[in-house]
Amino acid sequence: MINQNQETNSLSASDIKPESVPALDLSFDWVKDVLSKQCADVDAIDNKAITLFSVATAIVGLGLGIPIGTSTLPLKYFISSPLGWISVFSYAVVAILTVYSLWVRTFETLDNPVTIREWYWQLTPFQFKINILTYLEDSFEQNQSKLKRKGLAVRLMIPAIAIETVFLLLLFVFSL
Repeated sequence: MINQNQETNSLSASDIKPESVPALDLSFDWVKDVLSKQCADVDAIDNKAITLFSVATAIVGLGLGIPIGTSTLPLKYFISSPLGWISVFSYAVVAILTVYSLWVRTFETLDNPVTIREWYWQLTPFQFKINILTYLEDSFEQNQSKLKRKGLAVRLMIPAIAIETVFLLLLFVFSL
């Protein structure tokens, strides 16, 4: 009854007696919003990825405009220098990590009223809570693994931006 396409190792609600789960109401209230909180985490990670990509873009843009004497750093010098290539490569890594982090993944949620009506409406409140708790447990684990992958991409952007910045600064210093 949890999800027509999802298997679970947990007992079904009909196998559990109400007296064997005295803290069911407390447990249900404690975790009923966990999937919504995970969706908020997804939004936060996506916002960080966009911000870091914007910073990396600004840094490489400023690097192309490094002043040398009365003119800016020639694109030819920027491209011919290994320091310039490393900065551009770091920027490309940030861009790829941004796409990876923002890549659309399906996250399990519990906010579809049709699902509630079709799968859970005919259940007793006890059976409903047991089934929802089992669904939340399975969905939480699936969502956590996706969140970790998104978060890893964002964490890898920071050293890539640092490398980009350092090599652009070195390019500026050596171009003087």
